[in-house]
Amino acid sequence: MTVRKELVSQLNATLTLGLDTKEAERVLRELQDAMLMPNGLFLSGGLAGSGEESGFCPEIAGFVTRANGSDLSERDRMKVELWLAITPQVVEFSVGPLRPVGSLG
Repeated sequence: MTVRKELVSQLNATLTLGLDTKEAERVLRELQDAMLMPNGLFLSGGLAGSGEESGFCPEIAGFVTRANGSDLSERDRMKVELWLAITPQVVEFSVGPLRPVGSLG
C-alpha cells in the first residue's frame, strides 16, 4: 500500500543586506501573522543567517504547508509569492513548485 504524501513548496527569501536580527524576525512574524496563518498555512523553517554579520543577508527558508496537513494548492503558493514580492525587505525569493513532502532536498 502506497502512503500518499501531502504537497508542499520550498520557500527561500533573501532579506535586505545588513538587516539586523530583530528586524529580520519582525519580517518573519509578519509573514506568519499577516499571510500564512490567516490562510491556513504553516512555514516549517525560519530565519537563517544574520545581517549583523558583515556581508551577509538574513534569509527566511523552509517548506510551506497547509496547517491541517492537506495539500498546498497552486493558489496558496501564488499568494505566498505575491506577499514576498510586495514586501520591501525581501530582495530576492523563490517559492518552488508543488512537490510531495520528502521529495525536496
